[in-house]
Amino acid sequence: MPLPSRPGVAVPRGPLRLLRRAVRQVLGTLLGLLLGPLLLVAWLISLLRWRGPLHRVRDLEMRRVRRVYQIRPEQPEDEVLTGARIPLWALMTSLTGWLMLEVLMLAIAVVLGSLAQSLSGSFVTLTFDLWVLSRPAPLVMLVLGPGSLLVTALYAEGVAWLLAAVLGRWTTVAREDALEPRLHQLLVTRRGVVLAIDDERRRIERDLHDGVQQNVVSLSVTLARARRSQDPERAVALLAQAHGQSQDLIEEVRQVAWRVYPTALDEHGLASALDGIAATSPLPVHLETAIDHELPPAVESAVYFVAREAVTNVVKHAAASAAEVEVRTAPLHGRRGVRLVVRDDGTGGADPEGGGLQGLARRVAALDGTLEVASPTGGPTAITAEIPCD
Repeated sequence: MPLPSRPGVAVPRGPLRLLRRAVRQVLGTLLGLLLGPLLLVAWLISLLRWRGPLHRVRDLEMRRVRRVYQIRPEQPEDEVLTGARIPLWALMTSLTGWLMLEVLMLAIAVVLGSLAQSLSGSFVTLTFDLWVLSRPAPLVMLVLGPGSLLVTALYAEGVAWLLAAVLGRWTTVAREDALEPRLHQLLVTRRGVVLAIDDERRRIERDLHDGVQQNVVSLSVTLARARRSQDPERAVALLAQAHGQSQDLIEEVRQVAWRVYPTALDEHGLASALDGIAATSPLPVHLETAIDHELPPAVESAVYFVAREAVTNVVKHAAASAAEVEVRTAPLHGRRGVRLVVRDDGTGGADPEGGGLQGLARRVAALDGTLEVASPTGGPTAITAEIPCD
């Protein structure tokens, strides 16, 4: 589920980033139509012991590869493009550039031609050997225009993949633009961690203000009344009442501390802490755990707090008669991980964009995990969190 953006924080926009990348790769592939033949000619000249042009053209070509396709070979250019690799690379670059020119010319012809005929209100006629197709120009522009531009961008992406694959056979390469989505995710996650910390501080302040502080004030008033009382029996009764309030205050402080961080999580492990959630819930909670390996403390803490908050939400909002908490270790995309599922038989309709569920999503995303909410109207609701452990 997506995390909300914070106003004033610049985060790269996915569609705009993809558009810039497509334009860069289309123009760069067209540039290969010029550099490919130059590289081939420079290679032929180098056979006559004149290597200066080859060095300059090869540097330009590898600069194009780095800037356009964000492909960075680990070895220097003179160790990657050598010998028979040079004419092979030059022919491949020339061919891909020529094909890009043809694809781009077709796309431009379709877009501009259909646009011009749309202004005149005429039809576009496509003639084939078997049939003739005539359609209104706006319809052709609406269907074939974006489609042709998409094909152009996909072809440029295919060229980038091809060049990276060929270079990958010769040396180790890295695609820098492959890191952009990951950087975007990390920016959002970092912001989510800050928001999660702020939410946690507000919750602790509310617990202290609405619970502990009120009990302390009540205890202070009771002790003051006992101190001012002239009736010994009345004073004894007030002291007894104050003693009871102090016991309630101790329990309230213990509950606040437990909500901040349960000691059972460190002393007895995740399963015991989850047992505490089930035992203290006003609703019946069926707990099932299958943990095959030791979990990192941060992962245990996240699983515990997500389970606790999810059960609390069930009690407050779901109108459910029972809940189920399932925790088990499972492989996640080739990595060790843990999966938490909280289900209830309530009325459903939970809003994934709500503050409570967004807080859970931020806590899970901080550990490179994901949170999914399935809550159709009428129920049931299932909240699934998956967190990698390594």
